[in-house]
Amino acid sequence: MSSTPDLDSLVALVPRPFALFDAEHRLLAANQLAADLLGHALEDLAGMPCKHFFTGLAGACDGPESCSLHRALIHGSRLIENIQNDRLGGPLSLHLRVIQNQAGYLGVLLEAGNSMPAAESQLVGRSEAMQNLMTMIERVAPTQATVLLLGESGVGKERAADHLHRHSRRVSGPLVVVDCSTLGENLIEAELFGYEKGAFTGADRRKIGLFEAAEGGTLFIDEVGEMPLAMQSKLLRALETSRIRRLGGTDYIAVDARVIAATHRDLAAMVQQGQFREDLFYRLSAFPIQIPPLRERPDDILALAEHFLQHSEAGDAALPLGPEVCEMLLGYQFPGNVRELKNIISRAAILADNGPLRPEHIAFQAVRRGDIDISAGRIPRSRNRLSTERILAVLQACDGHRSEAARQLGISERTLYRHLQKIPEY
Repeated sequence: MSSTPDLDSLVALVPRPFALFDAEHRLLAANQLAADLLGHALEDLAGMPCKHFFTGLAGACDGPESCSLHRALIHGSRLIENIQNDRLGGPLSLHLRVIQNQAGYLGVLLEAGNSMPAAESQLVGRSEAMQNLMTMIERVAPTQATVLLLGESGVGKERAADHLHRHSRRVSGPLVVVDCSTLGENLIEAELFGYEKGAFTGADRRKIGLFEAAEGGTLFIDEVGEMPLAMQSKLLRALETSRIRRLGGTDYIAVDARVIAATHRDLAAMVQQGQFREDLFYRLSAFPIQIPPLRERPDDILALAEHFLQHSEAGDAALPLGPEVCEMLLGYQFPGNVRELKNIISRAAILADNGPLRPEHIAFQAVRRGDIDISAGRIPRSRNRLSTERILAVLQACDGHRSEAARQLGISERTLYRHLQKIPEY
């Protein structure tokens, strides 16, 4: 390749498929893993446009509307499904994680994503808090440590568990989910450990439990703080011994499942109140990860909104988001976190009827939290309001580099372009 030897050598050291593009989406360097994944010879990659790199078809980048690299950059991480790759003889699905520096260079980690559903497989966000969260998850993922995910309802704990599982050594095994908040004590035990025929009235056959169903994979126990005390001791025993006993059974069964637990409750306070076992608390919290609420990472709001729109029936037809809608979303506190934002966008997409989202399509629930009155009729102004003055100031600070300006404003490049079209000097 024509790039400097130092750059080639550095990229070659990355242990996963990796490529480096310039601001024009031309390839500067890639490692052998990336070349092999896409069916290229390493020596042929010098200056290759991203379109040629991903699809095998010669030609320049297709531009923001259909460029896989651009769409991944908007969210920092994205699954690109059914890329028609002629060199591999058929469609390819790739998970791309993109990092952009101030010069506009794009570092791209690639992962074959044939088993990753587009709407359910990725953490979305460009904020520093979200990037730190993904780094933390990906660091603990290859280990066997039990992980405790903490955060308010709706922050995306199940999505984080999915991300952790997909970056673990158990990715070829199942991810099995149980929600303790929806089950009574007897049902939790039967679900987790299974039962033998005749164990109770109606048990007319043997049923394996979720520990056994997660063999070789990951068991995600959601809302573990709702688990009754009697069940907590049985869960602790299973974690300590890696063995379970079905209801009505006499034999212990060895199980091999990594456990991820999650809760929105303060388990330490519950321990002090005698509502949660101290020994189980310490066993589960071997590696705690706090997921911040959406109001503490406003830079992610618009990226998430666009992500949900792209996976709605309206699809890209409702994009880009208009300035008024952006301002409304950025001025809201989202007490229901990411789940609430998804519901708001889903409703708005239906009302928009395959057209652009407008302010009248956005409806917030009236909720009072602390001293903030959050309602559809009174939206607090955001400190990050997307005014013309602020956009121009950020652009000037970034020397006119639109990608970096969009990142600092917490919006996509497409949304920034939409704003700039309304400014006379642009």
